[in-house]
Parts: sequence; structure tokens; C-alpha cells
Amino acid sequence: MINKKKKMFYSLIGFLAIILISLLIAFPSYKKQMKEASERIKSESRLLKTRFGTMEYAMRGKGKPVLLIHGAGGGFDQGLWLGQICLDGDYQLIAPSKFGYLNSDIPKEYSAKLQAEQYRILLDSLGIKRVIVIAVSSGGPSAMQFAYDFPERVEKLILMSAVSMPPNANDKAPFFIKIIQTIQKSDFAYWIFTKVFKPQILGLMGIPADNYKKFTAPQKQLANEMLDLMHPMSLRHEGTVTDGLIIKDFVIPDKIDVPTLIIHSKNDGLVSYSHAEFTHQHIKGSKLILYKNGGHGGISELEDARKQIDTFLSD
Repeated sequence: MINKKKKMFYSLIGFLAIILISLLIAFPSYKKQMKEASERIKSESRLLKTRFGTMEYAMRGKGKPVLLIHGAGGGFDQGLWLGQICLDGDYQLIAPSKFGYLNSDIPKEYSAKLQAEQYRILLDSLGIKRVIVIAVSSGGPSAMQFAYDFPERVEKLILMSAVSMPPNANDKAPFFIKIIQTIQKSDFAYWIFTKVFKPQILGLMGIPADNYKKFTAPQKQLANEMLDLMHPMSLRHEGTVTDGLIIKDFVIPDKIDVPTLIIHSKNDGLVSYSHAEFTHQHIKGSKLILYKNGGHGGISELEDARKQIDTFLSD
């Protein structure tokens, strides 16, 4: 009995030692990637003083202006990436970091309406009168609010895997949302999850494991890019929490009069497709494209989605 306990003890010590050694070996790679992420953000970050505090944004390219509204765990960098993967042709990408993300302040009072007002301030400062708006996930509420409050500023609205109402029974359970937000607090914890538990972290973010297994090599590369763009994750935690509070109080405006395209997947594990159907019902004349697969963000359906977006913008 004593020998058995000793064996178990030594096995446990050996297991813990392997974990510790593995972490020590991995740590330089982690530090390197965090440095690269910080430099990437710093290289494109621009700051604007507004009555809501500092607003961070970035711009890239030339052409018709597009306002890109990122989702939870994002920032301006996710917005730029969204424009890059969704658009064909020449566009001027304008990507703000919403309240609390990266270097954007959180005002004392916040809502989708106030966030939309800050978008207007940004466009005024840039001398841009009218934009195409593309929003993903939790970017939906402020994008729809912007289209409602300032229809003269919106040429067309595109909503991808977008939230349109408070969380419901078909969305990711609050327990799993808490897990995501806990992981977000630690850059190293998030980094480890992206390296060792990739299918699991993608599952928490709304991409079912069976869907991920069927991804082609380019689609898996896109999923990797999406995860890597969220480094350093701790700088996005407060924004994600603020987004959650904004969503709880959001009510979709009664009448949005801009041409709207809604793209969603039926197997979205984070924001259920009932959001897309709800949006479609509330925005008269909107076009709904509902894919069977794709998960949150619709990565596996992106090729067709790009064609749909291009046709919508060309009409």
C-alpha cells in the first residue's frame, strides 16, 4: 500500500515537472508573439479625443470608405481583418476599437446609441460623409443603431453573425461565456489555449468541433489568424464585458431604412441564427443569407459570402 502511494506521488511529481518544463520551454515563444502583437497594434493605432474619451481607430487602403465594427475579443485590428477577408476591390477601411477595447476608453455612460454617436464623431473628424458599414458578432447593435440614427451616413449595412437582441436560450450558455471571459484575463492562458486546445477554444467562440475538422487548410489558416489577432487578449477583456452589458440593454430600432444584408450560419454556437431571423423581420427589405454550416463568423462559407457581399455592394 505504501509503495503504491509512493508510486502515485512520484507519478504526480513527474507529471507536474513535465508541465513545468513544457511551460518554461514555451514561454520564450509566448513572449515573442506578445511583442509582435504589441508592435502590430502600435504600428497602425490612431487616437482621437472625443467627448466619450479617447477613441482608437486605424485606416488602410484607398477607395470607397467602409466602417468596420468588430466583435467581442476584437479591436481595430479585427475590424481591418474583417474588411480584408470579406471585400474584393478597392476600399478605404476604417476600423475603430469600441468602448474598452485596446486603447479606447470606457465612458461613464455607455450604450449602442452612444457608441454609434462616437462613430459619427470619428467620420466627421475624417471628413467622410457616407460609408458602407460591416459589423460582426457584438458589433451588430452599434452598427444597427448607427444606421438608424444616421441613415444619411450609411450607404449599405452588412451584418455577419451579428447580435441583434439580448442573449437567449439558443446562444452560448452563460457558464461558457464566463469561461471565455476568465481566459481573457490572462494573455498567457489564452495563448496556451490557442496552441494546445485550439478546437476547444474555437468551440467556445462558436465554431463547432465537427465543423472545424472539415475545414480546408486555407480555412484553418483563417481560424488561426482570427485567434492570433486577439493577442494580447487582456487588452480586450474590459471591452468584452462592456459589450455584454450593452447587448443586455439593446433594443433593435423599429425602422432601419438602409439596404441591409444579413449573413449567418445555422450552426453558429455563440450567436444563434435566431438573431439573424429577428433582424430580418425588423429591417424591412433586408436580404437574409443563412448557411447550414460555418459556425460563428462563417469561415467555411466565406468564399460564397464574399461573392454575396460583392453582388450586394455592386447593385
